[in-house]
Amino acid sequence: MTQGSGQSYWFGVKTGLSVNWQSWGGQSGSSLDRNQLLSIPIDAFIETYDEEGKGSFYAQLGFRTRGTSYRFLNNFGTANTNLEYKFNNLVLEAGVSKTINSLTGIFIPYYKVGLRGEYTMTTNLDNFATFNNVFYPSNDFVRRFPFGFTVGGGFNYNIEDLYGLLFEFTVNPDIGLQYEQPPLGNVRDPFSGQLVTLELQQIRNLSLEFKLGIRFLRKVEYID
Repeated sequence: MTQGSGQSYWFGVKTGLSVNWQSWGGQSGSSLDRNQLLSIPIDAFIETYDEEGKGSFYAQLGFRTRGTSYRFLNNFGTANTNLEYKFNNLVLEAGVSKTINSLTGIFIPYYKVGLRGEYTMTTNLDNFATFNNVFYPSNDFVRRFPFGFTVGGGFNYNIEDLYGLLFEFTVNPDIGLQYEQPPLGNVRDPFSGQLVTLELQQIRNLSLEFKLGIRFLRKVEYID
């Protein structure tokens, strides 16, 4: 008689802190100072049970607020209050994870590589429509399906056989665009009063994520 496990998997939730950047094209004459935007990532995940240490497959569904914050200088050189552009995205990610032999057996290191597809559900860009100024981004040019990849790693900490904690760090660059606005000519700069041409605006997201999670093992055993 032999006993083993089949169709077992880990599942759980993760959250933490996300530091978000966006790469923008130039905006002539606007004197913008772009800063990172902090947000809270939330994920529910499932991962195959890797009993032999050969690697596992994972999938996760989560929520992210992508974006950037900025401040600008008026004609008197005064820095105005930071404004934030926010893109609220539903995120589906799938990839592979591989544990690394641990010296202690308590904290088990791993690394992961995955692909991401996102859907932008809402933004806060309509908040700036009342200014009637083309220097502010518009929902008309939002790309609803940005995509990219994820690389990172962390540690699994098994409290008991059937549950434990995880600590994770990932880098998440986008390949697809979050926003694309064509060049616009003969635009009056609200700061200088001069007519300028706004360059092509192509925005991609980049984030660093630090997450803590709890995971549970659904272990299926069979007897042969």
